[in-house]
Amino acid sequence: MSTTTLPFIDWLSSQLKRAGMLYAFGVPGGGSSLDLMQALYKQKIKPVVTSREDAAVIMAGVSGTLCSGPGMAFTTKGPGLTNAINGIASAALDRLPVLIVSETFDEKELAYLSHQVLEQSKLVSPLLLQGQGRELEPTQNSIMSWLDQPVQAPAIMFPSLSELKTPVPIKDHSNSRHEIGSADLLKAEMLIKKAQSPVVVVGLETVRSDCVSELREFVHTLGAPVLCTYMSKGIIADKDVHFAGLFTGGAIEQLCMDAADLIILIGLDPVELIRKPWAYTVPVLDLCEQVYNPHYLTPEERIVAPLSKTLRGLTQSVSSSSWDKKNIANFKAHFFSEMEKENVSGLSSTPVVQAIRDSFSKLPRLAVDAGAHMFSACAFWPATSPNDLLISNGLASMGFAVPAAIAAALHDPKRGAVAITGDGGFLMCLGELKTAAEIAANILIVIFNDGRLSLIDIKRTSRQMPDLGLSWAPPNFGDVAAGFGFKSWVVKESAELTHALNEAANESGPRLVDIRIDPSGYDKQLSVLRG
Repeated sequence: MSTTTLPFIDWLSSQLKRAGMLYAFGVPGGGSSLDLMQALYKQKIKPVVTSREDAAVIMAGVSGTLCSGPGMAFTTKGPGLTNAINGIASAALDRLPVLIVSETFDEKELAYLSHQVLEQSKLVSPLLLQGQGRELEPTQNSIMSWLDQPVQAPAIMFPSLSELKTPVPIKDHSNSRHEIGSADLLKAEMLIKKAQSPVVVVGLETVRSDCVSELREFVHTLGAPVLCTYMSKGIIADKDVHFAGLFTGGAIEQLCMDAADLIILIGLDPVELIRKPWAYTVPVLDLCEQVYNPHYLTPEERIVAPLSKTLRGLTQSVSSSSWDKKNIANFKAHFFSEMEKENVSGLSSTPVVQAIRDSFSKLPRLAVDAGAHMFSACAFWPATSPNDLLISNGLASMGFAVPAAIAAALHDPKRGAVAITGDGGFLMCLGELKTAAEIAANILIVIFNDGRLSLIDIKRTSRQMPDLGLSWAPPNFGDVAAGFGFKSWVVKESAELTHALNEAANESGPRLVDIRIDPSGYDKQLSVLRG
């Protein structure tokens, strides 16, 4: 142990910088969050003041994901923390590596105060547990144990001013990780060797792990079709001959899955799947780094170990399956042809996503909101690497895309980011136009403006219920964005689409395109995808 000591907040900032943190996001109060911001500045970690705390947590989680390190969000006590709740839920269920630091009260104050006083720890602890996160004590050991986790879960800390100033010794910590068992590896090898037509399903955990090269080598050696969840899209590139489409637990992937005699799950987190029971009876081999309960299935065999080591070990022993590449290509063709069956006359989601894609010579990262537009966005936006597509598919939260795109644009300003959102989701984070403008984020926001909560309206219609106020007059978001200093375009007709998107794609900085979408094709896509 070194004899050097630092105030806790300075030590914390130095450790976060060492772990790769570049930005922190939040809305400060007048207490410990100001001290935190000052300490971050000293470490050249830039605090970004957002409009809302929930958006700050999303930005911090995405920033941490892209930096392969921790993210940070800060809030004031009371209403600041409660405003952050949706972001904390997203961090938990979307497995975002974020540390939330909230102001709190000193014990002496609690003897007489009730103003803004909540049981803050009890408020957030159920949310964090959903992602196996936890509350951290403002101590060195607590922070280092979180930073040393193989797969970082969200965490929260409530330091008071007095705790921030407590000196702490500096010492080194080593990282320990579980190892793969040879007996488990042998059982997995036997399952794979017995299979003639295995199908691989790749999930979120592969993106959070450092296993891209090992995964691709395993897939190419096995020669099997691969289905990716929304959050793992790009870990196997869309153009790869083994890519067969997307997997949600719905109907569209059943053509491929029904042909399997073994299903190999690699890093599949059950939080990603839709609310339908597991539909397949063939054996399942589950390769993961963490076991989540409940799960949709009980696998024939499961290996819980670093995915890179598991895949490296299996690749040495497996041989090519009996799959013909033409069959895999047919699965992919089936997926895309089914997704294009919208059958509408106006501006519909698939052609619009394709037009956005085609307007760029080099693709930015794409952040997608929850809503009917996400079906086309996830299917038709090409991905070649992990995190080319950013989406909340654990919480499936509206209001995710714009904050996520701002964080992505900060991470890689030259590449920039596109946010595809519906008008409902955009209204939930409209204030973050201020954030994007202040930092001159290289971001293009595309609003699929259909004047309704489309997915909910489809379900209302299917239940033969009357109009329940789920639609509204489409706002002119172009004028709103212009008021924040954005360059903006409004597209009402098909003839205006290509020109507006080409202009927007060839600009930089904060831009917004408001597109009036015909929502009548969404119900067809929903039926094809989910059954």
